[in-house]
Amino acid sequence: MYLPLHNVSRTKYFIKIPVKKLGVFTVSLPLFAFFSCVLMTMYKDFEKANDTHCKVPNLFPSISASIGNYEPQNTIWKTAIYIHAPLRFYIIFLRWEYYRNIIRENCIFVVKIAVFLNILENLALLGLTHWTSSENYPYHEVCFKLFIGTSIFYMFFTCIMLSKYRRKPNFSSLERYSMKLKWRSFFINVGSFAFAAYFFLRHNRLCEPYVYSMFGFSEYIVVITNITFHLTTIYDLQIRFVYLSKKGIETE
Repeated sequence: MYLPLHNVSRTKYFIKIPVKKLGVFTVSLPLFAFFSCVLMTMYKDFEKANDTHCKVPNLFPSISASIGNYEPQNTIWKTAIYIHAPLRFYIIFLRWEYYRNIIRENCIFVVKIAVFLNILENLALLGLTHWTSSENYPYHEVCFKLFIGTSIFYMFFTCIMLSKYRRKPNFSSLERYSMKLKWRSFFINVGSFAFAAYFFLRHNRLCEPYVYSMFGFSEYIVVITNITFHLTTIYDLQIRFVYLSKKGIETE
């Protein structure tokens, strides 16, 4: 990856992409696919998606059922995730550069932990997308647990290091807004996951009507807050454009 020290805009490039638009596009792909899959499942596969071993009525299907068990939902989800994955890994690289610039040098180990967790999170997302719950549940379960664990700890480490370990303690108004959004997304994400775990266990134990729907709805909040957290990157990065030129990928 080439990061120039000169003004890239003066050199010849093939494509010029605003970083904010790149970030919004990257998170919009899984968000659009998520809503599309859930709504399509509720419309055309409602009975099958909400049919559990308890045989009780439910309203909302689980995410695993929505994205992996039926067509064209499965294809829509896989296509969105596979397309957005390279962009997401590139944004991890941009975050790495950003973190190294603003976090104190003696705390760089926290940056490395956060970036490593973010990489694992993305790999786990690819894994749980590739191995669906209906076709290969053991692998899907492992990837799901890895995704949840790494995403929560990544959010936590990111919030801590951007709040406590900055080179300069002063925040711009945009950075302050970004931090508030990060912390709120983190707390809601953790709380929603706790509710999801509770409703899942309660459903399996007591088989009450609509409890599995509450599990599914809690899952939705987990996904939305995760995407919201990653969206805050557009407020953090100090570069404005990504260029595709003869020298490769450059930033300014």
